[in-house]
Amino acid sequence: MSRALRAPGWILLVLAAAAAWTGAAAAAADTVRLGILQQRPLEEEQARWQPLVAALAARLPDLALQPHLLDEEGIAQAVEDAELDLVLTHPGQYVALAHDEGVSTPLATLVRRAGGAELLAYGGTVLVPAESPILDWPDLAGRRLATVDRRDFGGFALPLYQLHLWEVPVGALSVLETGPPETRLLEALHAGRADALLVRAGEYEHWIASGRIRPERFRVLDPQDLPDYPLAVSTPLYPGWPVAALRHVGEARRQRLTLALLALRGAPELAEGEFAGFAPAQNYEPVEEVLRTLRTPPFRVPELSWAEAARQQAVPLALATLVLALLAGLSLLLERQRRRLRAALAERSALADELAVAAQAFRVEEAIMICDLDGRIVRVNDAFTTITGYTREEALGHTPGELLRSGRQDEAFYREMWAALTGPGHWKGELWNRRKNGEEYPEWLSITRVDDAQGRPRWYVAIFQDLSWRRKAEAQIEHLAFHDPLTGLGNRRLLLELLGKALHRARRDRRWGSALFLDLDRFKAINDAWGHTAGDAVLTEVARRIVGALREDDLAGRLGGDEFLVVLPPRYASRELAADGARTVAERLLRGLNMPIHAGAQTHHVGVSIGIALFGPGEIAVEAAELLKNADLAMYTVKQQGRNGIAFFDPEMETRARMRHLLQGDLARAIEKGEMCLYLQPQVDRDGRIVGAEVLLRWVREQGEVMPAGAFIALAEETGLILPLGDWVLRRSCALLRQWQEQPPLAGLRLAVNVSARQFRTPDFVTRIAEMLRTEGAPADRLELEITESVFLEDLQLARSMLGELETLGVSLALDDFGTGYSSLAYLAELPFAVIKIDQRFVARIGRHTRQDEAVITTIIALGRHLGMQVLAEGVEREDQASYLIGQGCDLLQGFRFGRPMPVGDFEALLRNTAEA
Repeated sequence: MSRALRAPGWILLVLAAAAAWTGAAAAAADTVRLGILQQRPLEEEQARWQPLVAALAARLPDLALQPHLLDEEGIAQAVEDAELDLVLTHPGQYVALAHDEGVSTPLATLVRRAGGAELLAYGGTVLVPAESPILDWPDLAGRRLATVDRRDFGGFALPLYQLHLWEVPVGALSVLETGPPETRLLEALHAGRADALLVRAGEYEHWIASGRIRPERFRVLDPQDLPDYPLAVSTPLYPGWPVAALRHVGEARRQRLTLALLALRGAPELAEGEFAGFAPAQNYEPVEEVLRTLRTPPFRVPELSWAEAARQQAVPLALATLVLALLAGLSLLLERQRRRLRAALAERSALADELAVAAQAFRVEEAIMICDLDGRIVRVNDAFTTITGYTREEALGHTPGELLRSGRQDEAFYREMWAALTGPGHWKGELWNRRKNGEEYPEWLSITRVDDAQGRPRWYVAIFQDLSWRRKAEAQIEHLAFHDPLTGLGNRRLLLELLGKALHRARRDRRWGSALFLDLDRFKAINDAWGHTAGDAVLTEVARRIVGALREDDLAGRLGGDEFLVVLPPRYASRELAADGARTVAERLLRGLNMPIHAGAQTHHVGVSIGIALFGPGEIAVEAAELLKNADLAMYTVKQQGRNGIAFFDPEMETRARMRHLLQGDLARAIEKGEMCLYLQPQVDRDGRIVGAEVLLRWVREQGEVMPAGAFIALAEETGLILPLGDWVLRRSCALLRQWQEQPPLAGLRLAVNVSARQFRTPDFVTRIAEMLRTEGAPADRLELEITESVFLEDLQLARSMLGELETLGVSLALDDFGTGYSSLAYLAELPFAVIKIDQRFVARIGRHTRQDEAVITTIIALGRHLGMQVLAEGVEREDQASYLIGQGCDLLQGFRFGRPMPVGDFEALLRNTAEA
C-alpha cells in the first residue's frame, strides 16, 4: 500500500523537475545571466564593473547579457536555484560552489589593473597602526583581529593560513567580524576594539586613494617583496577571481563564452579602469589546499583527535557511558543475532556508496570511456556523447580505433601507447581523433590500466578533453597579437617579421624588392572635424583600397595611426626593375587614395605621401627596422615638398636627417645657454629719417659662426622650439625699448617683432605680452607685432578677438607679406592693423616690373591710404626703387639701401652719430 502511494508522487516530482529544467533552458537560450560578487557599496560596484560588462556584451551581440551584483549569500543562493549561467567571485567561494553545486572548471581568470600593472593574482594584507608593537606574525597571538567577513578569502582565509604556517594557535586569536562596508574596520580600530585589520590586497591602496586613511598612520605587516606586483600584501599570492559556468550551461556555449572572455584582453574600451579583461584560467588547487587546511567550507568535517573529541564532548560522553552501561546486558544478548545482519547491511551500504561515487564521477565535463582487456568499450558517460557524437548504444562493443581514429597518428604512436599501458599501466598525451560527423579534433587523453586484487589487468579507463575551443582561442589570440583590429591588416610586429624574411630571401635569391611607407595627408583634420568614428571609417576604406591596388603576393599592413606599409617581395632581377615596379604600384596607390571617400553622410578627400626604400643583394646589409626608417625618411621628404607625392630613399637623405637632428639638439642648447642675439635693420620715413627698426634674430655659435634666422627658424617651427625662442625675442625687445626711453636719440623709435603663427595661437599669448610689457616697463605703443595672414586661415573669429585685445594693450599691429598669400579686403576692414608691409618680392621687380606688378604695388599703397594705415616696403636696395615707392605714396622703407641688419650696439651708435650730425 505505502509503496503504491509513493510511486506516483515520485513520478510527478521527476516530471515537474524535468519541466522546470526545460523551461529554464528555453528561457536562458538567448540570455547570459552573470552573477558578480559585490564587496563594496552598490553604486561604487556598478561603476567599477560597467565597462567590463559592456565590453563583454559587445562581443556577444546575439545574447542578452544580464549582470547581477550579489553578496556572497546571494551568489550561493542564486547558484543553488539555477538562476545564473555564469558566476564571477573570489577563489574561496568558487571552490565551495564547485564542490557543493558542481559549477564548471574556470573558463578564465579576471585580470585587474593596479599601479600600471595587470594582475592575475592577489593576496591578503594585515594592517597595524604605525606605532603598534606588532612586528611579525607570531606577535598576533592573543591579539584582536578585525575582518569584514570570515568567508572572505583574501581578507581572512589567507592571513589565517599564514598564521597556521607560523604555528600560531588559531584558538589564541580573537576575531571581530564587522560586516560590510570596509569602513567599519577603521571604526573598530579607532574605537580600540581591534589591534590589527585583515583586508584583501588592494583595499589599503583604495583607502589611501579615497582619502579614508593617511599612509603614514599605518604599517603593512610582513610586506612581501614581489616583482611587478604594485599592491602591498602580507601573504604569498594566489590565483585571482575565476569566472565559471553552472552545470546547465552546455559545452558549446561554454566554449563561446570562454572565447568572448579571452578576447577582452587588450580591448580598447578597457584601456582605462580597474579591469583589463580575462586571461586563461589559473590553477585553483592552492586555494583548495588553504581551505582544507583551515577546515572551512566546503571542507567542514573536523579532523579531531580522541583527546580533542573527549575534551569538546565531555558531557555527552558521560551520559552516553551511563546509557551504555544500562544497556550493556541487553546488547550482549542481541549482539550475536544482529552481527550477521549488520555485516550484510554494511556491505550493502558500502556498495551503494561506491555506486553513488562512481555515478557522480561519470557526471563530469571530461569524457570517460571504460574498455575491457580486448579494447572494446563497455561504458561511456554523457560527455563522451557530447564530444564524439556517438550515443552510448553506438559505442558499446566497439574499439576506440574503430570509432574515433583520425589517421593522423601512425602505428608507431599506438605501439608506444600500448607499451606504456602493458608496462607501467598509464599513458597520457595529445592526439587527433575524429567525431561521428567526420570532423577531426584535438584531444588530451589519459589512459590508466585497472588491476584486480591479484594484480591481474581487468579494465582500461580513458579520460579525455576536447581541445578544439582552446585551439580556436589560441588562434584568435595570435591573430589579435599580429593584426590591426580596425583594418584587419598586419600590424607593426607582423610587418617587421615578414619584412625581415623578405630581406633574407632577397639576399639568398639575389633579387630585388621594395618597401613603401604611406602616410595619409590631412587625416588629422578629419578626426578633429568629424570625430574618431569618421576617422576609423576612412582608415578602413583606405586599407581596402590599398589591398585592392596590390598583387596577391604583395603585403600590406598598418603601422599605426594613419601610417601604412606595403612590401613588394623580391621578384625583380635588378634595382632598376624594382624601382620601376615600386613606382608603378605607388602611382596606382596615389590614384586610388586621391579619389573621394564616402563615410556616412560626409565625403572626405585625403592624399597620401609615399616613401620608397629598395632592398636587394647589391645593398649594404640592413635590418627590417632600418629599412622601415629609410622609407619613412623618404616619405618625410614628400611632406616637406608639399605632400601627395612619391620619393625614393637615398643615403644623402639620411645624412640630411641626421644633420637636422643634430641641429635641433644644438638649437635647444643654444636657447638655454643664451647664444641668441638681436640684430636690428633700420626703417625710414619718406624723408630718410630712421623711425624704427625690425628685430632680426641671429645665432652666434660656439665657433663664432653667426647664423641668420632663415637657417634655423623653420626647424624651430617644426619642433616647437619657436615658442621659447619667440618669448625670448619679445622679452628682450621690451627690455630694449625701456632702455631707449632714457636715451633721447632712441626714445621715439619703435621695434617691429615677427610673431609666428604657432606662437600667436597659444592660448595665453596676449597674457604673456601684457606681462612682458609690465615687468620690463616698456611703452606698449613702441612695440609693433608683425603677423602673417596664415594666422587667420584656421579661425578668423579667434584671431579677431586676440588682435582686439592686443590693440587694447596699446600694441601696434602690422600685416606682414601682404599680397603673397590669401589676401582679403575683409581682413583689412575687420582687423585692427596699423601697418601693411609690401613683400620684398614685389619690390625686387621694380625697374623691370610689369603692369601687373605695378598694379599690385599701387593697389596696396592705395588700400593703406584709404584705410588709414601706413604702408612699409621691404627689400629696398636701390635708389630707383626708393624713388618709385615714395612717388607712389609709400610711407616707410626698409632694406640694404638704408642699412643692413646690425648688432644692437651698432644701431644705437648709428642713431647717436646721426643726432650729433
